[in-house]
Amino acid sequence: MLDYRTSERLSMGDVPRINATIQKTLELASRCTQLETSDNYGALGDQVEELEGQARQAFLAKMEIASLLPKLKTGKPLTPEDLKTLELLIVGDAEYFLKYENDLEQWKSEIRKLLGEISNLQSSDLDVDSLMHLRALCAEVGRVLPDVVYYLNQKERTSKFQAAMREPLDSEGYRVLAEIVEQMLRGKM
Repeated sequence: MLDYRTSERLSMGDVPRINATIQKTLELASRCTQLETSDNYGALGDQVEELEGQARQAFLAKMEIASLLPKLKTGKPLTPEDLKTLELLIVGDAEYFLKYENDLEQWKSEIRKLLGEISNLQSSDLDVDSLMHLRALCAEVGRVLPDVVYYLNQKERTSKFQAAMREPLDSEGYRVLAEIVEQMLRGKM
């Protein structure tokens, strides 16, 4: 568990560790382009996951949680800085994903194209070749759909948070937010 009182000490030591992990990730990615195997790409996936975890821990260490958590627990008024910290803690990952993701239109276009091909098969005799083609098209749609769903989930999550934060917090809101922040610090979110 990350102790929010040692945040500055942790964040200083995280930079070299994160840089080393970035280097290891890039080396593994280079190996993937040289030898394209599922094992290499699987290892790259694991490495990227480790890098994201380190970035998350360093991020949490840099946040002003030491002053925020007691305010949430006691229901004291939050400053604009506190509200920004909460936003970053709770939906910052979603906001930054939306900010930098630029493939949504390409994904939707690919889905439309694939569904058009599926539509074309509807009017043909479905022989073995056509059925195998249909299966391949369905697999392709199934590969792209999760990206669109993830994008839209992040967009909806961000919108819900922003709408909720426009209303004044009541005691239940403070309690729930304190719980969320504590869970994040324990690494459960």
